[in-house]
Amino acid sequence: MTKYFFILILFFSNVSANELLNITFLGTGTPRPNINKLGPSVLVKVKNEEIMLDVGRGTTLRLNQIGNNYSKINNIYISHLHFDHIVGVPDFWLTSNLWQKKTDTNIFGPVGIKNFCKGLRQSYEKDFEYRYSGNTHSQIICHNYSEKKIIKNNFLEVKIFKNNHGHIENSHGFKIIYNNKSIVYSGDTTYSKEVVKNAKNCDILIHEVIATSKKMRDNNKKLRSVISTHTTISQLSKILNESNPKLTILNHALLFGVSEKFVLNEIKKSYDGKVIFSKDMMSVDLGDEINVFNIGN
Repeated sequence: MTKYFFILILFFSNVSANELLNITFLGTGTPRPNINKLGPSVLVKVKNEEIMLDVGRGTTLRLNQIGNNYSKINNIYISHLHFDHIVGVPDFWLTSNLWQKKTDTNIFGPVGIKNFCKGLRQSYEKDFEYRYSGNTHSQIICHNYSEKKIIKNNFLEVKIFKNNHGHIENSHGFKIIYNNKSIVYSGDTTYSKEVVKNAKNCDILIHEVIATSKKMRDNNKKLRSVISTHTTISQLSKILNESNPKLTILNHALLFGVSEKFVLNEIKKSYDGKVIFSKDMMSVDLGDEINVFNIGN
C-alpha cells in the first residue's frame, strides 16, 4: 500500500530539533481488535528522554516499526487498569530484556499497579528462569500515584490528576510539561473539571471521544451504559470551549455507526478551534510551532 504523508503547520518559528517535544501515537484504538488501530499508547520524547502513556495491545510492534529499541523508555504512566491500557506491559518488559535493556523500567499507576506487577513477575518466572540467571535482567519497578502527584524526570515533568471514568475510582489523566510547553492526555473519561483545569490554554490536548448513531444508542442498553463513562460530542465541545487548547487530537475514539468526519462536523457547530483525529504512527513535533506528520494513508 502506498503511503501519503501530510504535514499540518499551525505556528511558525525556527526551533532546534533537539528542543522539540515529540509525540508519536503508537496505538489509537479501543478494546476492539483493529489491525489499523492498535491499543492505546503514546510515546513522548524530548532530547534523550522518552516516556510512554499507557501500553495497549501491539505497542511493541509499533515501537519496532519506528526503530525504537526501548533503551531510553524508563518511565511508563498508566491511566487506569482497564485491560486495553495495560495488556502490552508484559510484552514490553519481556521483549525489552530480549533486546538486553540495561536499565530498569518504572511503571507509575493507580492503586493496584503494584499487585499487577507482582502478578506479572509470577506469571513469567519460568521464562526468566530459562533465559536469565539470577537478576541479570531489567526489572519493572512499580509506583502508586497515591505516593506522588508530580513526577520530575530528566527533562519532562508529569502531573497526575484524576479524571471521571464513571465506575472507575482510580482513573487518571496526565499533564506533561517541558519548558513552557504542555501536553494534556485526558485518559478514559466523561466530562471532567480536572481535565478542563489542566488543559487551560495548553498546547496540545489529547482527548477521548464516544459517538453513536441514534439507532444503535436506542437499541443497545449496554452501549448506553458505556456512553455514560466516556465523553460525548456535546461534552467534548464544552471541554474545548472551556479549556481552549491550541490543538486537540481525538484519541481512543469509540465510534458506533458514525464516522470521524461526522464527529468533526458536529464539533464545528459549537467550537471553532483546531481538532483532528489521531492515527497509528502519527507524529507531532511541538516547539514554537506544531507540526503533524503521517496524518493518513
